[in-house]
Amino acid sequence: MPKRSLHRLIWSAEQQRYELSSGGNLQQHFTLHDEQSWLNWLGEQTSFAFHGRCGHLSVVKEERARGGGYWYAYGTGTAGKRKRYLGPTSKVTLVRLEEEAGSHVAFSSPLQNKAQELLAIEHEASFRSEALPSSFSLAPITSPQQVPLPLLASKLSPPQFLGTLIEREHLHARLEEAIGLPLTLLSASGGWGKTTLLSAWARRQSRAIAWLSLDEMESIAVRFWSAVISALRTCHASIGATALTLLYSPQPVPLSLVLTSLFNEIASLKGSIVLVLDDYHLIADAAIHESMLYALEHLPVNLRLVLSTRVDPPFPLTRLRIRGQLSEIRDSDLRFRADDTRHFLVQCMGLPLSETEIGILESRTEGWIAGLQLAALAMRQREDHAVFVQTFGGSHRYVLDYFQDDILAHLPPAAQEFLLQTAILSRLHAPLCQAVTGEKACQELLEELERENLFLVSLDEERRWYRFHELFRQTLLARLTMSYPERVPVLHLRAAYWYEAQGALREALAHALSAADFVYAADLMERAAEEAWTTGEARTVHEWIEMLPDEVVCAHASFALVAALRLLHTLFGASDEQQRGAVGHTIDRVELLIREAVLTEAEQERLRKRVRLFHLWSAASQAILGRDMAQLQQRSQEMLPLAREDEIIWQLAPLFVNVIFCVNGLEACDALKAALLVAGQQAEKTQQHYEWLRIREWLVLILWETGDVFQAERECQTLLSLLQLEGNQQTSIGGYLSLTLARICWACNRCEEAYSRLSHALTLAQNWQYRALLAECFECKVVFALDRGELEEAGQALQTLRQLIQEGGIAIRLPQEESVQVRLWLAQGNLAAAEAWAAQTRFDQDRPIDAFSWETSLSLARVLLAQHAYAIALSILERLVSDAEQGQRLERVVQGLSLQVVALVGLKERELARKLAIHLLQVAQPGELVRVFLQAGEPMRRTLQQLSATRTMTTTLPREMEDHLARVLKAFEQEERQRLVLVSRLPRQRGVSLSPDAAHPVVHEPLSSQEQRVLRLLVAGHTYAEMARELIVSPNTIKTQVSSIYRKLGVNRRAEASLIAQRLHLL
Repeated sequence: MPKRSLHRLIWSAEQQRYELSSGGNLQQHFTLHDEQSWLNWLGEQTSFAFHGRCGHLSVVKEERARGGGYWYAYGTGTAGKRKRYLGPTSKVTLVRLEEEAGSHVAFSSPLQNKAQELLAIEHEASFRSEALPSSFSLAPITSPQQVPLPLLASKLSPPQFLGTLIEREHLHARLEEAIGLPLTLLSASGGWGKTTLLSAWARRQSRAIAWLSLDEMESIAVRFWSAVISALRTCHASIGATALTLLYSPQPVPLSLVLTSLFNEIASLKGSIVLVLDDYHLIADAAIHESMLYALEHLPVNLRLVLSTRVDPPFPLTRLRIRGQLSEIRDSDLRFRADDTRHFLVQCMGLPLSETEIGILESRTEGWIAGLQLAALAMRQREDHAVFVQTFGGSHRYVLDYFQDDILAHLPPAAQEFLLQTAILSRLHAPLCQAVTGEKACQELLEELERENLFLVSLDEERRWYRFHELFRQTLLARLTMSYPERVPVLHLRAAYWYEAQGALREALAHALSAADFVYAADLMERAAEEAWTTGEARTVHEWIEMLPDEVVCAHASFALVAALRLLHTLFGASDEQQRGAVGHTIDRVELLIREAVLTEAEQERLRKRVRLFHLWSAASQAILGRDMAQLQQRSQEMLPLAREDEIIWQLAPLFVNVIFCVNGLEACDALKAALLVAGQQAEKTQQHYEWLRIREWLVLILWETGDVFQAERECQTLLSLLQLEGNQQTSIGGYLSLTLARICWACNRCEEAYSRLSHALTLAQNWQYRALLAECFECKVVFALDRGELEEAGQALQTLRQLIQEGGIAIRLPQEESVQVRLWLAQGNLAAAEAWAAQTRFDQDRPIDAFSWETSLSLARVLLAQHAYAIALSILERLVSDAEQGQRLERVVQGLSLQVVALVGLKERELARKLAIHLLQVAQPGELVRVFLQAGEPMRRTLQQLSATRTMTTTLPREMEDHLARVLKAFEQEERQRLVLVSRLPRQRGVSLSPDAAHPVVHEPLSSQEQRVLRLLVAGHTYAEMARELIVSPNTIKTQVSSIYRKLGVNRRAEASLIAQRLHLL
């Protein structure tokens, strides 16, 4: 017990006031109206004795190490000593002291309790009427033997909340469902709207609701059950008379007997009752908890119990769940959803916030209702709502005050200390918390905090990892920073050391940076970087380095340059401004270090070479943007001697430029392939995994470009399996490998697998915003859609590709974008657009051809074929095939050869077409390439069918080529069936019905050149008169030619002709 106090505050019944004496001398006096004077005196004291109307107390202020303190009340009865929390000075009013004195009286023996309670009743009414507003009243009193202790009437009815209520119908429905079970538990920390929800639900009920708002005074078994009976009497006025008699018996009886009497009486009633006990966490008496467990075991079927609490009650909840006796509603259920948040902020609080601002507040508060209300109240006093939303967090004074007064102040000092120290952690784990705090019983503490709903969220089923509600963590961190700023870096370093010991280097790095230990952080960066680079996070590593001060970067200059180089790998082909903006600061810092000459001559020379490599890299990138192959080759040659003797990472720079040059310059790749194999072996030997993977990725690209299809596919499969095994498949390397594999599968007509691989690459590129990869994926998607006749999808993908090229600085893809655009125009029958483009495009037989001009020239040849300028197209195609063969570009060779067959068929050179088709089969067979034949359409199919029909009489093909010919013809048949399905769907989409003949179209007779021109104009929507003017013939001639087209296609209308032309690739 506390020492005897010098001050005594004694109630004088004669003077009707409280008299304060010190050392036996009267010093001051107070009435209930002198509250401010009383609090002023109390603020300067540390203890006093209280002799009130309802009982005696010793009151002591216990100081805290952080300043301030809290008052506690001590009392003694025949049942023993008792200590109760009163709160800060502002809470210790005279009314509060009388209530606590009455509570201590009730803590005495039942006989003594009864005598003192009866003596106090006559004073209590006048005392409360003086202390409380007139709107409050006491429960009526009749006979002491059958009346519960007096209670405020407001405690026996649901509180009213006006003006800001939100109808939460889904939670009302949950409650309706929940009360079908004996116990409904609403358990969540403060501010989640438990009482508001229950009050709104209760006021809508037609069934009998017995409501009891609990406080500390009910934390005694006799008072608690007396209060419960008062609540039940609001439903049935005479209930519980026998139970009360037993409860106040001079000879104490077991509570089980009291409850048995009460429950038997309830069971005999007609109708059901729902008993709501709000704020059950204020009940601390073990005897009450035990009696509640007995009540749950023997609850009558017409009584349901609803508990609202901030802390899980000490009940066997798991057993109750298994038995089906418990329904739970917790903070995850109570949190405001997006629509709740919007309605509350805009409608209830009248704040003109945007959807973005509402979303930010919802995210910051995680739907915590009190947090949103605090934010709303603060914004009502400000005009700059947008600025407030961006800065709102746990350090806001309203939030700080709420957590301090309503949450933290009621916790033991040890729990507060634990919360403050662990606030630096984004995730909590018992061993980690022990390393940070030095507390050994961390697991028990975490589980206790979770049971008490202290804004702690379990992250796994085993209860090993937790996190704080982010706003709560910010508040704790703000308090820690304000109260103990010197502790913050120490705590962060403890966390960093623990994470480092577990091998979690990124988490260790985050804490090292927060501790501002940059030397330690730089060491962690170097160790964590390799994994980050492998997973495609070059920008992340570079951002780490940007956080380091200059002196630390200078000590790790080589690492900083490597990180910058890896970032530039991901930006190759971007503008010089974009590249400079990404790594310019790092280069400037290293160049300054070289100029200051604080390094050895050898170190300075090595850094000079590396910086020179950066500048050459940028120049090479600009050469790509300008599609200047000569400039690119020159930069590649300048880079080689600078990197030859350096580490493998620096050799990657000239290697990559050489890959780009060879692929886009249509150069022979033998020397490059050998260099890649040597570099790969070196990277493997030095265990530089990222470099090895990147080199193998480039090797796959070269294998595909040069026609080693099977080897390229095997290498792709092997590398993707390795990445998956390592958990690194979500990287740019994995994306490019998946894209290459998609192209291989499509070329071999394995369409479903191709789509799957493309989808994986596309998803990865979108998630990680690899814009260059994203552009290639959409280019591929356009080609796939065009081949399948899905023109609308092709158009959408092309639009996205064009936008990526314009916004992303990846002009290297422009020729490919032009190529697929021309194909789309031709597939749509929009010959006018294709011809307009062709009129702006020239083909120079004397000019060297690179990959860019090759694509453009191939597109020009396609337009010429559509114009029936077969001879000119054939001349261009022969040159393209010749250059592609010299560069060993198999995929380009077969494209050119297939269109040459189409041109020869158009020229009616069927024998030459047949011979060229045999050559094409010979080239395509080793890689089992099929799609290129299908892309050539009807002319190719007829040529191959004629070859198949006549080969036994005129030509003998090797067995492998015969098998491939059969494979291609079968693919044409499958394509036909798939397009039939597509065509059968198109009429329903566009309101067109096919005639019986058109449902299974076969072109029995090829269209003439003039008929093909008319068909394109017909599909494009021109009238007969417009077509006649375009082709310089009479309208009657056009009508005759259209009739011939309809007859050959087996259709009767323009819409049918359009569908069949698209399906058979006649456009």
